[in-house]
Amino acid sequence: MKAKWKWILAAFSGVLIVGGAVAAAVLPVTYPVDRALIVKNPDYRVYAEQRDGYTTLVKRDAAGNVTDEDFKVIGFTDTHLDHHREKGAVTLAYVIRNIVNEKPDLVVFVGDNITSSFNGRRAKQLCRVMEDLGVYWTCVLGNHEGDNPWSISRRNMVKLFASYPHCLIEAGEKHTGDGAAVWGSGNHVINLADSSGAVTRSLFFFDGGDEMTEADLTKYADEIAAGDGNTDDYVKESQIRWYRENVAAIAALGASGKAEPVPSAVFVHIPLPEYKTAYEELTGEDAVSPTQIPAYGAENETGSVMLFGQRRERICCSGHNSGLFDAILGAGSTDLVVCGHDHINDFALRYRGVTLAYNVPSGYSSYNLYTKKLSDDLLQGYTRYTFRPDGSFELEPFCNGDLYPEAQPEIRKLYD
Repeated sequence: MKAKWKWILAAFSGVLIVGGAVAAAVLPVTYPVDRALIVKNPDYRVYAEQRDGYTTLVKRDAAGNVTDEDFKVIGFTDTHLDHHREKGAVTLAYVIRNIVNEKPDLVVFVGDNITSSFNGRRAKQLCRVMEDLGVYWTCVLGNHEGDNPWSISRRNMVKLFASYPHCLIEAGEKHTGDGAAVWGSGNHVINLADSSGAVTRSLFFFDGGDEMTEADLTKYADEIAAGDGNTDDYVKESQIRWYRENVAAIAALGASGKAEPVPSAVFVHIPLPEYKTAYEELTGEDAVSPTQIPAYGAENETGSVMLFGQRRERICCSGHNSGLFDAILGAGSTDLVVCGHDHINDFALRYRGVTLAYNVPSGYSSYNLYTKKLSDDLLQGYTRYTFRPDGSFELEPFCNGDLYPEAQPEIRKLYD
């Protein structure tokens, strides 16, 4: 019997050792942060106010007067702050460095932000870093938030973010005009306003979901099969109704009394099906086949045009078109849609008067050009969005490899 118990104890000890090793690899991981990198912008004078039921940002001068300056927004996507400590530390360091160097008015994370198991502490760490930087920020959820049973839930992640003063995401459930609940977590609107009090642009943020439900897979089986077989999620009908109603409500706030639509931008993680439709129309290239470098600046007969960047992998839009783009055209407000999701796509194009853009991917833990053996360069970086008081905008992509070339050889060693 003693021998038997020895074997049982040995086996149990082995299980504990293996379990401990696994736990050490995935249990609450945060990253070392060089505190010297965190520098607040001493000239940051952006103020968040509640006006007419909306969070509204204004810029003030040193005397406290509202100004009519441009709003600078920088976007990060697919940071994938996961349990890979070294790569996650590099990602977070470059997020910090780029915020400090750019001095933006608002920071947006475009989904797949804090991922993998046991990510609650990482979520808090990002929130504390953003508080230390003292800049307003917000985000949309991607398909990998809450995608395993050991992850903080999507709803609780949004609640956590919203509890921090500088995060402008809204945790409360949204409702349409008839009282129906709007699907998703963290749907919200941020308005930008000028010195007259007029809203110059609205920023819409949508929870684009993760994977289609079994019910959706059955309901849209023929549509999915007729496409690329993608089962990625989509913006739901209640969200689209909420979008239309808010475009109209914000237009009604205009001083002119004409209820003209206010220019707006939409941020959502998973690209709309029109990204694929437009890309194929403009390039003549099947958006699943290997990439070619497209021709830029040549408008077609409808005025659509490739602006910059490349498609290096298939466009992973939902297999179901829920009609958000048609709603955008019908509302006459949104002139820019920003997504992430496809880590090595970074193109922007204008299609039927709307710019469809990928935010530059930002995370070093997820697949990228280097791990896909497509380049010795690393694409990670951010995108700058400049929104002007006259309603116009400009977007510009930036890669860390171009901004900090001396650091790239050391980063590539993370993949050896």
